[in-house]
Amino acid sequence: MKQTADSTNLMKKTLLLLLFVCSAVFGASPAKALIVLNPQRTGHTATLLNSGKVLIAGGVNESATLNSALLYDPATGTFTPTGNMTAPRADHTATLLPDGRVLVTGGDQGTVVLKTAELYDPSTGLFTATTKNMKIARNKHTATLLPSGLVLIIGGKSADLYNPATQTFTATTGTPKNRSSHTATLLNDGTVLIAGGYIASVATSLAEIYNPASQSFTVLAQTMIVPRANHTATLMPDGTVFITGGFSGTSPHDETEFYNPTPQTFTLGTSMLFHRSNHQAVLLPSGQMLAIGGVTLESGLLAQNEIYDPVSKTWTLHDTMAENRGEHTATLLGDGTILVVGGITGNNTLQSAEILDPVTHVFTSLGNMQSGRNQHTATLLPSGQVLLAAGSTDTVVLKSAEVFDPTANNFTAVGSMNTARKSHTATLLNSNLVLLAGGKSGDGYLKSAEIYDPSTGQFSVTGNLNKVRALMTASLLGDGTVLIVGGVITGGKVTATCEIFNPTAGTFAYTGALAVARKRHRAASLLDGTILVMGGDILANGQGGRDRATATAEVFTPSRATWATVQPMHVARAEHEATLFPDGTVLVSGGTSTPDPADVYHADTQSFTAVSPMVQARGRHRAILLSNPAWGSLQGEVLQIGGDITGGTVFGGLQQALDSVEIYNPATGQFSLFGTMTVARQNHTATLLYDGRIMIAGGVGRPYVSATAELVIP
Repeated sequence: MKQTADSTNLMKKTLLLLLFVCSAVFGASPAKALIVLNPQRTGHTATLLNSGKVLIAGGVNESATLNSALLYDPATGTFTPTGNMTAPRADHTATLLPDGRVLVTGGDQGTVVLKTAELYDPSTGLFTATTKNMKIARNKHTATLLPSGLVLIIGGKSADLYNPATQTFTATTGTPKNRSSHTATLLNDGTVLIAGGYIASVATSLAEIYNPASQSFTVLAQTMIVPRANHTATLMPDGTVFITGGFSGTSPHDETEFYNPTPQTFTLGTSMLFHRSNHQAVLLPSGQMLAIGGVTLESGLLAQNEIYDPVSKTWTLHDTMAENRGEHTATLLGDGTILVVGGITGNNTLQSAEILDPVTHVFTSLGNMQSGRNQHTATLLPSGQVLLAAGSTDTVVLKSAEVFDPTANNFTAVGSMNTARKSHTATLLNSNLVLLAGGKSGDGYLKSAEIYDPSTGQFSVTGNLNKVRALMTASLLGDGTVLIVGGVITGGKVTATCEIFNPTAGTFAYTGALAVARKRHRAASLLDGTILVMGGDILANGQGGRDRATATAEVFTPSRATWATVQPMHVARAEHEATLFPDGTVLVSGGTSTPDPADVYHADTQSFTAVSPMVQARGRHRAILLSNPAWGSLQGEVLQIGGDITGGTVFGGLQQALDSVEIYNPATGQFSLFGTMTVARQNHTATLLYDGRIMIAGGVGRPYVSATAELVIP
């Protein structure tokens, strides 16, 4: 290969018959499902539409430059034809506009470079030519959607701004460097970083900044450390731009570097495991970045993908594609998987696509529990064992209890409780004893409470609650007492009463009452020792009304024994989850009949802000903060495990359980799919063990109470 811009074109077209098969070097890839791509193509574009479908447009193969376009539907996993473009083109751009249409610009038809542009309308499936052409013909250029809604087209001796309202192109006031095969990255301040590419047929290290306010281009004082073209540039969550690979001589690069917008400087990053150019880079919701395929040493092509962890600053081999690929496209789909389409391999353009799952956490079945359990409790003991207590199996309320031993991965029965109960609370006291309070038995709601002693494996009776109650919350306070809040009482009514358990005296005493009576709510212990209670059901059983949930929230101050209302959540929730982060904020996620965005509570302002919705609406799920360092780069994120998809009004309803698990990244405010449990579950328990593993037990499946349990390992 020569150090010219033509070498890129050769990689895509002329050298298709000269590239060597990389599988002979790296070994055969494991069998994976391939999706037929007809016709085969490289040099195409892939655009994620607002519908979740992906538009594949144009490209080239051994026979022709293509005007055909396809739609990939994640629901069916198939491609179907959509309207043809008005002109065949390859090495063009495709940009999703704010109104949902797609702007396609430039490209080439072999030796003919195009200045035409067209629009794809998803509502009709048709392409139409724009009323005006670009000012100059372009291929291997970039198109960047600006915050103003205009599209910045860079490549060649000038730059254009496309206005969707008028369908016109106007030249920018300033003039960029005449380059191709470069990258253009929209920065957080609205400016655009243009980096590398070919200038006068030579790969460059020059970078410049485009300022939309003045339409000016300014060459940066510092160049990239490595000259490169056909590289990738990814805006990272911290606002830096991560530049990887590329080509500038006789072989691709493995060097990486970061652009920092504040000092406008480039610094070297950790080198990749493989040299790569003409590859793809996808930023994952986790904040990690996946490098996919590409051309490597000696003109080989890669099936191996690698992932970069910004926390440890390391690259690790991630997975292997079914095909070696370069000059492909890679699109992050709404479910967190990645659609990889076409490209070149060996001596051919590819007639295939495949799906990558960047997160492949495996859930492993454990031996069955001693009993199937639903609406039970799980308490992590100081020994590392987990106490699973009471609950129900279909119509039978249980007195039995068992412990899970994480060393042996088995369940062992312990002494029976004094009273059968479900929908109760279990609280680990400072004495390492466990308080189990209230709940419901076959005879109705309970006042009784009892203490479990891990040293003897036995339960003993303690003082009664002042009021029968179930579906309440219990929070350990700073002085070692336990706050019991709300719940359902005799006659199915909700209560605003609250009580405090004194472990020294073994007695319960009333304390300040809630402003809003509630059950199936959640409570979070804040860093200042106060207790945040939010949401829940507010209507009595049988009272009717479709929406039983509340958006209200209030905070209990132990020193004053009083409640104060705070700003409500943006949506009413019941049977949701609440997770305290180390910074004192609280993530409130899901809830029955709640597909809406999640809430984050800020203690300093006593207010909630909305973040993104979960991938799957769910209630009666379990949330686990990955606080153990064993989770590596995922530490500090939150798993959302199982739950109920429909949010029916009957607690423990059947045939509505989910086996899906998703993860929330507080840095991005986004949820993404994490994995799939071996069994669908709602009203189950999930416990983070001391070694970082998570033990999930029981619950209602489809349509039975489960005796199964499983582990997920970091």
